[in-house]
Amino acid sequence: MPWLFRLPWFSRFDGYTMWDLILLRAPLADVSADLICHELCHVWQMQHKPLSMPLSYLYRGYASNPYELEARRSVDETR
Repeated sequence: MPWLFRLPWFSRFDGYTMWDLILLRAPLADVSADLICHELCHVWQMQHKPLSMPLSYLYRGYASNPYELEARRSVDETR
């Protein structure tokens, strides 16, 4: 969905998870395994915390959000 990532909110992301849907800027064949791992972690988080996970970005921000940190750790631990 490259057109979506031209919108201001999405332009800083290469992937974006909406509950069980992963949206990607590039075609799947061109996406790194690290990005897929990161986004799959967000899917898992949404399955277990469907309200608190997305709402946490409103009051905790992005960079230091515990859900974001967990997704980054999942990439490091599976690399």
